[in-house]
Amino acid sequence: MSDKRLTFVIVGVGIVSGIILSRLFFLQVTHAEYYRAKAERQHAVSILTTPRRGDIFFEDKEGRLVPAASTKRVYTLAGNPQQIEDVRSAYDTFVAYIPLEEDAFFPLAESMERTYASFMRGIDKDTAQRIPMSDMKGFWLEEEETRAYPSHTLGSHLLGFVGFDGDERVGQYGIERMYDSVLHGKGGSVVGERSAGGTLLSIGRDLFREKQDGRDIVLTIDPNIQSFAAGQITALEEMWHPKSVGVLVVDPQTGAILAMEASPSFDPNTYGDVEDYNVFINPFTESTFEMGSIFKPLTMSIGLDTRSITEKTTYFDAGSVRVRDATIGNYDGRGRGWQSMLDILDQSLNTGSVFIQQQIGERAFRDYIERLGLGRRTGIDLPNEVAGNIHNLETGGEVEYATASFGQGIALTPIGITSALSSIANGGTLVRPYIVDRVLSEDTVVEKTETDTRRRVFKEETTEMVSRMLVSVVDNTLANGVVYMPEYSIAAKTGTAQIANSSSLGYSDEFLHTFFGYAPAYDPEFLIFYFLERPVGVRYASQTLSEPFREMTDFIINYYQILPDR
Repeated sequence: MSDKRLTFVIVGVGIVSGIILSRLFFLQVTHAEYYRAKAERQHAVSILTTPRRGDIFFEDKEGRLVPAASTKRVYTLAGNPQQIEDVRSAYDTFVAYIPLEEDAFFPLAESMERTYASFMRGIDKDTAQRIPMSDMKGFWLEEEETRAYPSHTLGSHLLGFVGFDGDERVGQYGIERMYDSVLHGKGGSVVGERSAGGTLLSIGRDLFREKQDGRDIVLTIDPNIQSFAAGQITALEEMWHPKSVGVLVVDPQTGAILAMEASPSFDPNTYGDVEDYNVFINPFTESTFEMGSIFKPLTMSIGLDTRSITEKTTYFDAGSVRVRDATIGNYDGRGRGWQSMLDILDQSLNTGSVFIQQQIGERAFRDYIERLGLGRRTGIDLPNEVAGNIHNLETGGEVEYATASFGQGIALTPIGITSALSSIANGGTLVRPYIVDRVLSEDTVVEKTETDTRRRVFKEETTEMVSRMLVSVVDNTLANGVVYMPEYSIAAKTGTAQIANSSSLGYSDEFLHTFFGYAPAYDPEFLIFYFLERPVGVRYASQTLSEPFREMTDFIINYYQILPDR
């Protein structure tokens, strides 16, 4: 090789070496951190950790917590058909423990184009532990969480259920929805390194975010009162075949809901089997009704509170009254002559309620209705609550005010009317109803619901007068003494309201029955409200709901061991 050629080769090698060295310097020094991070990202694996959803509890009078909704571990039998050696032997082994369908199992297990197949979901922990999985090549058990409702249909409207929004489990309806963020918790994650084959090599330099499990919720619902209400609903359905029926028990002093049960209902464990989604609607908070004569004690309270009337006021009952171009009559059309204010409640006289409302005047009457919250939501901690419809009082005239005085022409939610009636029972204040007593984090109370007194509506002496009247109704006339208890003062009133036509003006020949009462009347520990929509073969609420009210009152008095008050 000539010296000239040798020099050329040496120079060329030097140039190439310089380029390589420059590139190495660029990669290893100048941009080393960038490429190191890029390499780590390419080999990183992120493992998400799912938080445990909090439980929901009922609580009895002794403070014992009864699970209403809980999260439990279940298992899915899965496998890789390409690794299964003996399909028949595997099936014979599994079927001794779990109810596999042969026609479904074999096509899946023999699908050689698959690398994954799910054979059965929802296997409980005890069963899963008995299956000899170590002998079952190509099969494994996958752990997952599911929501369980041990009491099935009991309290289904207030509980709701957990369903899917895409791939994410979320609360739907009831407490599950209202408190979803509290129950759900926050997920965590682990970020580690992986090999080219995907094997996790190390978690020594992990980025770790700890999960936060959901918090538990304790309801104000007493499971024993709730169960008793459910039994009553079954009996009422068997006897009267209504479209719907509901029982609500509340502490009128605090607004705490002790029972809330309705039918038609559903089982949250199998919510997917429900064909009519309207069954998920909570009728206490999402439905409105014209309540009928249980509204009369409110009209009486307004009249007394404004001093438009006194206990000694009388009026002449002709059986009907002419208001503008409308004739409004008593339920039986019969006139009774001169009547007292007590007689209006005692005999449930529509003409008497109209008389009181006319003495009050439209402006003052509407002001009290608004102060009672009847045109607004109560604020109960349940989703989708609707406001009562008092539009007739905002746009109507004398006739609309007259019919509103006995609970027709204005539509209210059961929780709304119960909240208003509680103001008579508790001495005159409007309190917000609530259903969550407290929130727990690892058995520690992190949030406690306190009584929320919205405002004073009636003077205390007003509510004492009305309570005396309602006790007299029970003691002397209501349902021929069915509700009367010699050792306890019981205040109660029935309501029978015609149901408005849905497709035309006027009213149908079908009825809504309502009943409310509280005891002991002058310092009540509970208030009970019933509704019975479209019962068959019966006209008056006193015929359908008096006996259930007496039974529930008896049960609660004995359950709480309430001392006689007379």
